[in-house]
Amino acid sequence: MNAAAEGTTPRVSVVVAMFERREKTVRCAESLAAQTIDRAEIIFVDDGSEDGTPDAVEAVAARSRLPMRVIRNERNLGANASRNRGVAAATAPLVAFLDSDCEAASDWLERLVEPFEADPSLGAGSGLVEDACDGNLWELAFRGTHRLPRPGPCSRITSCNLCIRRSLLPEGAWDESRPTRTDGGRPDTAISARCDEEGLNLAIRAAGWGVVAIPTARAVHHHPYSRRSLLRQAWFGGASVAEIQWRYRLGFRKDLGPILAAWVLLLVGILLGPLVSWWCLLLPVPVAGLAVAAISFNELRNKGKSPAELLRAAPALVVYYHVRLAGWIRRRCQLRLGIAPIERVSPETLAASMPRPERAS
Repeated sequence: MNAAAEGTTPRVSVVVAMFERREKTVRCAESLAAQTIDRAEIIFVDDGSEDGTPDAVEAVAARSRLPMRVIRNERNLGANASRNRGVAAATAPLVAFLDSDCEAASDWLERLVEPFEADPSLGAGSGLVEDACDGNLWELAFRGTHRLPRPGPCSRITSCNLCIRRSLLPEGAWDESRPTRTDGGRPDTAISARCDEEGLNLAIRAAGWGVVAIPTARAVHHHPYSRRSLLRQAWFGGASVAEIQWRYRLGFRKDLGPILAAWVLLLVGILLGPLVSWWCLLLPVPVAGLAVAAISFNELRNKGKSPAELLRAAPALVVYYHVRLAGWIRRRCQLRLGIAPIERVSPETLAASMPRPERAS
C-alpha cells in the first residue's frame, strides 16, 4: 500500500461493504484505486466471504496509490453492520459509501466531495447511479431505480453512491430494518432492500442539514436480475417500504398509493354495482390512469428510460409494482396486528444527538 500524502488527514474515507461477488468487487476496488483525488482512504469491510474476495481485494490494495485496506468480519453480520464498522474505522471528516458491485468513474470522489467543501451546511449528497443492463427485460424494468439525475436539493439518498459528514454518523447510524439471516443460512444477495438509508436521510434533514444530488459523481451499478430475483426484490422491497412508513410515520408512497386506490375502488364497484349502478365499475379507471401516468413519468424523467424502453419493459413493470404492493400490504397488515412489531420513532428524535450546521450570517 503506497499512501499519497502519507501522514495527512484524508479528505474523505470510502466505505465498501462486501460479500462475495469476487470479480465485481475487484473491479470496484480497481476503480477506487484509480481515483484522481489527492487524499482519500478506502476501507473494505468483508462480511464473511468464502470465495476469496478479501484476498483478491488485498491484492489490489497492495498496488493502490491511495491507502486501501480490508477489515474482515468473523461472521456474516449484514451490509449495514459492515458499514457501521467501516465508519468506526474512518478518519476523514467525510465518509463516502459505494456498493461492491459498482464501478466508480475516475473523478467520482473529487466530484462527490466538492459540494461539501463549498457548503458547510451540507450534510449528505448522493451521486448518479447508472444501472448496467445487458438486455434482460427484468433488468431493464429495474434500471434507473437509484438515479438522482438533477443536481441540487433532493428528498432522498441512495446508499450505493453516497457521501455524509462523519459527525452525522453516530455509532450504529446505519440501521438494519431487515437484518441478515440468523439461522446459519447464506444471505440472499439478490435482495438489496435491507438498508434503511431513509431513516438516516430523515434524521439529517430534521437536524437542519442540506441533502443534495450530485449527478457529476458517477458510478455504474452491475446488479443482474432475473425474473425470480427481481420479483423477490419487489416483494421484500414492498415490505421494507411498509416498515419505513410505519417506523417514521410517513405517508403513502406515490408509486404504490394510486395502484392500491384503483384496486380498492374496483372492489367497491364490484360490491356496490348491483345495488347502485354499473357505472361504479368505472370508478377505478381514472385512478388507474393516474397510476400509469405517474409511473410512466417517473420511468421516463427520473429513471432515464426512452419511450421505446418503457413500452418494452411495461409488462415486467406491471408485475413488479403489483408484487411490490402485495409485499407492502402483507407487512402493513402484520404491523397493524402487532406481528413482528418494530419500534416507532420520529426523525426529530433521531436528530436530537446530531450537531446542527453553522449557517452563514
